[in-house]
Amino acid sequence: MTRDHALGSVDHLVESIVALNPGADRQWLVSFDAYDLHRYLQHLECALEPRAGASAWERLGDTPAIVSRTAA
Repeated sequence: MTRDHALGSVDHLVESIVALNPGADRQWLVSFDAYDLHRYLQHLECALEPRAGASAWERLGDTPAIVSRTAA
């Protein structure tokens, strides 16, 4: 079983994301793999929970918490 298959199909993940975030662009979402879509869906689901000690979302560390840009 591949990692993407274990996480669900891209189409299923995109539909789940759009159900929680209707403003999300399907065309843009399908450009991501199932792993990234699954992580984003988990983040959206966590954001729906009341803010309390049990509703923590942990960033995995493979992306920076803060990103800055310098204007050209």
